[in-house]
Amino acid sequence: MPITKYSDELKKQVVEECRQIDNISLVARRHEISKSTVYVWVKKARKTGSVNSLPKDQKKKLK
Repeated sequence: MPITKYSDELKKQVVEECRQIDNISLVARRHEISKSTVYVWVKKARKTGSVNSLPKDQKKKLK
């Protein structure tokens, strides 16, 4: 399987969409990117602080 190089702009856009929609799988399907790749991008974005972290489900917090 060939390795694909994605631009930084696309990565930022995808991570931002994940933050807004709060559904990584859906965003990955929209952009035809492996969801594991998107998970890595989101994790790196959280770690570096370049993008706000994903909002957490309030119901899960209460449980």
